[in-house]
Amino acid sequence: MINGDLPYDPVLKPDTASSLVRHLESTLPEGEDLTVGQFLPLLGVHGFVFFILVLGLLNIAIFMLPGLSIVFGIPMVILAVQMLLGLQAPIFPAYVRRHPIQGSVLRKGLQMAAFALEKIEPAIKPRLCYLTHPRIIRFHSVVALLLAFMVAIPIPFINIPPTIGIILLSIGLMQRDGVFIIGAYVFGGWSFWLYESLGRAAQNLVGG
Repeated sequence: MINGDLPYDPVLKPDTASSLVRHLESTLPEGEDLTVGQFLPLLGVHGFVFFILVLGLLNIAIFMLPGLSIVFGIPMVILAVQMLLGLQAPIFPAYVRRHPIQGSVLRKGLQMAAFALEKIEPAIKPRLCYLTHPRIIRFHSVVALLLAFMVAIPIPFINIPPTIGIILLSIGLMQRDGVFIIGAYVFGGWSFWLYESLGRAAQNLVGG
């Protein structure tokens, strides 16, 4: 299923991603830090795709903080695996749930994410909807998993392209826009090339 427990409906008009992120930001406790375990339930019942979208947006919006890609990347990996397995609700290990998040940074990140989404949403519309059909969601889940692994590797700036790929894939699935899904695969291909080139350069450096 694409959106929580809702069945696939090619006519159903989903909420905009920006409105969901704005609502999420409004539910944060005022002036308080929180853990990953406290933050995740605030995401509501919108399903794995929205979870992954929010984590990807936060990784872009506040990517300058060191080590943050691990904080967001590991939950992305876990979500992608569980989506691939067809689980109905996400399950996170204790060490992920206990990880702290600074409340002010999280709020600012969500505000920036919602602003960015509002700018691109006029270009989003249902098209090439066959790319969002449940029969091929598992294949998209494999791609999301590979991209999430790359996001979780703490290499500054290099993990931005796979994060953009995950964001585009999530938007495409939520809004039934196949053009965004195709864009996600383009960024995915670029990301694989970047990491392969980086690995080759590191191998040559060690070997040389």
